[in-house]
Amino acid sequence: MSSLTIVGSVFSLLALILLPGLFAPLGMLMGVISLLKGRMENGVAVIVLAGVCGYYGSTTSLSLVRDYIGSVDAASLLSPTKPTEAPQDDTTWQVVSLETHQTSNDADPVYAWKLVVKNDSLKPAVFRGTIEFQDGKGVKVTEQPVQGYQVEAGAVGVFTGSIAVKGQKIARAVPQVSAGG
Repeated sequence: MSSLTIVGSVFSLLALILLPGLFAPLGMLMGVISLLKGRMENGVAVIVLAGVCGYYGSTTSLSLVRDYIGSVDAASLLSPTKPTEAPQDDTTWQVVSLETHQTSNDADPVYAWKLVVKNDSLKPAVFRGTIEFQDGKGVKVTEQPVQGYQVEAGAVGVFTGSIAVKGQKIARAVPQVSAGG
């Protein structure tokens, strides 16, 4: 296979995902040059491949540039850009464990819980989250917010509490971590 055929095929495949209006004609041009050099089969194959890839790339959502540029208007490209704000909170938390148990067997049982989390960020942060109590089908019955104290970077925080649940049996508790800072 000649280098023109390879280059034409690469241009054709690029037309699938990136600028089909540019790469498909370049692939076709490589096919025409292959035809002029006497490589009839290679030239025709590259021209057909470039045409099909260019058409498919321009009619489907595979075009990465079109997807990006489609959401940007010309005025926003010409206006001066404002610096983007850094995220307010880069604290990451890892849930180490969550233990729950029923402490009373009344009509409205009380469930005690113990949540252990680790501050995986590089700075101290205050843990904020909720514990979602679910029934046997995974449907939320109730939730309890967890507002904690400051946990040093890389350290573990332990939070405890209890909640009375009216007339429902709790099958599981799921921790929900919110942003903390």
